[in-house]
Amino acid sequence: MSTRFIKRGNNVILGMAKNGSQALKQLSFNNPDWIKTESDIPEDMLIDRRLTIYIPIRDEFDRAVSGLIQLLNDRIVEEKITDIEKFIWTNIKIDNNYYPKISYKTIATIEYFWRYIFLNKGWKGAKIKFFDLKYLSNNFCKYIKEDTKNLPHYNTAITTKVKIEIMKYLPSKELLFKSYFHEYWKKPYMFLEKPLWNRLKTTEYWLELRDKELL
Repeated sequence: MSTRFIKRGNNVILGMAKNGSQALKQLSFNNPDWIKTESDIPEDMLIDRRLTIYIPIRDEFDRAVSGLIQLLNDRIVEEKITDIEKFIWTNIKIDNNYYPKISYKTIATIEYFWRYIFLNKGWKGAKIKFFDLKYLSNNFCKYIKEDTKNLPHYNTAITTKVKIEIMKYLPSKELLFKSYFHEYWKKPYMFLEKPLWNRLKTTEYWLELRDKELL
């Protein structure tokens, strides 16, 4: 799954799998001023104090469910499966045995942030701003003075016919969390990762775009 960033002037936006990566690809296509690079953000940019790096994020469980839907979608399309209901109930076994591979811990830029920036009061490199992925195509566009038409809304939407069918038969998110996801994934999520991200939202590294008047 892809990680890429786009850059225009001193502004950089990081996109990750199930985290706006495809939307940023489309933005760079619609507006060539944004230069696309197919990789994580290199350290020489992270330490460049002239840059502001924006990173859209979502709840890790929501991201994991989105990744699960994508995996199911890919198999259904590849194997030309027509009975999607039967396929879902055959493959989604309520046995607390699913461990998502998708994780923010595998993203080098985010790992670098936690290791070298978050608690570093003397940090003099790039400004890092996380924000809620759901505002990528609207409030964030206004914030960076980008035409909202250039950034599609499919970063969080279920838009394909197959994915819509998957959602009809997939167990509820509550049931997936309780009875499908592995305990070894749930405990770090509940007691470490979710509280840590909530803590970050109270710091200077969070860009609050909810219900904000952006000029």
